[in-house]
Amino acid sequence: MRILITGFVAFAVWCFFSAWMYNDNLLPVINAPEPIAEIPEQTTTADSLEKIRAAMPEKLSIYFEFNKAEFKNDQQADSKIAEFRKWLEKYPESKLRITGHTDLTGTEAYNQDLAMERAVAVQKYIMTLGLSADRMIVESKGESEPAADYLTEEGRAKNRRTEILIKLQ
Repeated sequence: MRILITGFVAFAVWCFFSAWMYNDNLLPVINAPEPIAEIPEQTTTADSLEKIRAAMPEKLSIYFEFNKAEFKNDQQADSKIAEFRKWLEKYPESKLRITGHTDLTGTEAYNQDLAMERAVAVQKYIMTLGLSADRMIVESKGESEPAADYLTEEGRAKNRRTEILIKLQ
């Protein structure tokens, strides 16, 4: 009988102790509201760069006649060049990249030279609008980067171009 009484007393003590632990220690922790951690909004360099690129003027393509490097300005090109100029004033570390292209007609060396003449003609015109030459990068791609096919006359005409775009430094 002693064993039964001792067992019952131990069981009762264990029940009171468990109830006390549960009510005083575990239940408040379980019912406590979870704190919501607020993460501050961070702007990373990549996000900033994406925003800058989204605001950047789109490239301008100027088309040329077959075997010619004479630039004929028009109102649309002037307004687009004005956008580039505003951008360069706002971001002095960036430059204009002027790239000349040709179609496939002619030798590779001739097309390289013709594309450079086209790019230089556009550069000279932009310089007359007040932009200095040190803010421009002039290059020739010749026939190496076509914008369209070479099979049709329309495709070849689209390849005879000079592209102007912003180069971020």
